[in-house]
Amino acid sequence: MGILGTTRRRVVVIAAATALIGTGAAGLAIASTNSSSAPPSNAMSKGMGVDESGMTHAYLHGMKVHFTYTKGFFCDTSVKSRASSKCEAGANFKKNPFKQVDPLYITVPLGFDRSMKMDCPSGLVCVDHPGTIDLTRLEPALKPLYPNLSKRQLHKALENFAVPGHDHFITTANGGKPEWWDVKVVGVTSPKTYNKIIKHESYGYIKHLVKSGNKHVTAPIPTNLFLFFGVGIGQPNK
Repeated sequence: MGILGTTRRRVVVIAAATALIGTGAAGLAIASTNSSSAPPSNAMSKGMGVDESGMTHAYLHGMKVHFTYTKGFFCDTSVKSRASSKCEAGANFKKNPFKQVDPLYITVPLGFDRSMKMDCPSGLVCVDHPGTIDLTRLEPALKPLYPNLSKRQLHKALENFAVPGHDHFITTANGGKPEWWDVKVVGVTSPKTYNKIIKHESYGYIKHLVKSGNKHVTAPIPTNLFLFFGVGIGQPNK
């Protein structure tokens, strides 16, 4: 795409990140600049998670569905990451684990707490998800929130950041067949807006908010992270 295209993509990512943290740091609290305090990466080797089986909820075209996971996460290690999982946010993957993938949009509440209401709550590592992610590509937007940290301290803290709590949105069920899904992050800075997103249960509504310039929702931020699961209609057995 050339230099212009690359620059444009970087501007979009930084702009999205700026909106993502615009209401405050509550959604991205930094407890320590010591990377050893970060949660385990849930990986048996760099860029690959431990294969486990389990379920989480998600939303598709106005209804609740569930994911059945059978493989650990995959993060493209050709994209630089200092996280223990080798996952990162802010740059797109270069290599995908399979030629056919579909997008998985994860909404992250920022500046407020949804506690245990999310598909993957904060402080817990969902099945086959990474526990850490590198957020250093978003550092220019995050720096104003941490005036007491030097650039070096903030950079170090963001290198191995705990994956925040989130909800899942997809645009297809892929016929119920398991596949790899390309993870994209959508930051939401308003509890009211987040509640409306959950009520609509559809990425179509998120897309509408982004297209209309809603200041509380970011454009999807690319990652090098993929998750593997199949989609089932209805809620999983308790």
